[in-house]
Amino acid sequence: MLALEKIVASLIMPPGLFILLLLLLTIYLFKKSDSGLIKLTSLFLLLFFFLLSTAFGVQFLLHPLENYAEEISVNAFERHPIVVLGGGLNYYSKAEAKPSVHSLQRLVKGYQLHRRLKTPLIYSGGIALGQDRISEADAAGELLESLGMNLEFYISENQAQTTFENAAYLKKWLEENGVEKVYLVTSAYHILRSAAVFEAQNIDFLAVHSGFISDHQFSWLDYLPNRGALTSNLSALHEWVGLAWYYLRGRI
Repeated sequence: MLALEKIVASLIMPPGLFILLLLLLTIYLFKKSDSGLIKLTSLFLLLFFFLLSTAFGVQFLLHPLENYAEEISVNAFERHPIVVLGGGLNYYSKAEAKPSVHSLQRLVKGYQLHRRLKTPLIYSGGIALGQDRISEADAAGELLESLGMNLEFYISENQAQTTFENAAYLKKWLEENGVEKVYLVTSAYHILRSAAVFEAQNIDFLAVHSGFISDHQFSWLDYLPNRGALTSNLSALHEWVGLAWYYLRGRI
């Protein structure tokens, strides 16, 4: 009974509802339309949206990114500064903002490393586009202080708005302070692009991913349309597009 409820729920709530509607539209177009292009477009959209909304897409889009991160991440024992890359803010008002789920995951990992190694923690993240008050780095500093971190060890890089700018601003700081190697902390799905950018700017780093955003072992329910898969796949798709864009721009 519970399994039946899960199946029904996956089809009457987005994204499953949208896929069901696309399926009905595709069947209708195949019966009524004489245009092969319209039929192929409808079929492509159906399959693409189904891929994005299920574990099939997670395996194809997300897992290669996260598996790569798992392969190159190290256990942190050497004493190097810790660089945490921002992953966005949730703005509650003009005067209040908190790290997003992805930023919080990265920040927690960075703080754990700091407590173990007693080395500086550098958080890189500026003011989000369309906002004008609170930077990611400032919000991260407030959170770390509330957790008991001595802010003498905290370095705020509050200008960067992209992964490319994360590396550019950090490279300048590293050169000014004579730092030769850092730990690079970011989400597993973001490691491939951020590592490529850091390598392109000749920054010596040791990668430490802050965790996965999706399961790597699935049940049959994961192959039904679900919001979790859609969210994970959109993050992965953003990374693949970002990699292509950075390559075309000569940034990696």
